[in-house]
Amino acid sequence: MAGLVCDIVTPAAKLYSDDAYMVVVPGVEGEMGFLQGHVPLVSVLADGVARVQNQKDGEIKRFALQGGYVEVTGEKVIILADRALPASDIDAAAVRDQLAGLEADLASKSEEEAAKTTLPADVEWCKVQLRAVEA
Repeated sequence: MAGLVCDIVTPAAKLYSDDAYMVVVPGVEGEMGFLQGHVPLVSVLADGVARVQNQKDGEIKRFALQGGYVEVTGEKVIILADRALPASDIDAAAVRDQLAGLEADLASKSEEEAAKTTLPADVEWCKVQLRAVEA
């Protein structure tokens, strides 16, 4: 028995739901880890990598996250992310190519023009995905 249930949800779909021993998420002031019995908490997430360990000595699953919130009760961790992907689904070569194209587009725009696009967020999303697969 793992003790916690971890759900990772995006606006598009429920990405993940399983028992967990420990869940670690990127908070705006650093990483936060949760075990069974954690006090209730709601917090803003930073862009980064979430780790879900299913058993005490078990495999760790990694997820790239961008934006969102985490809600914790003693028995459940719910990650509500703007974007999320399992590290196992990320093609690092394709993400590097996409990142190069986005950075070139961003470099060709003024700061004012760039602020009117999603380019900065898209660049950061590529970087988060690469951190998830390279960890």
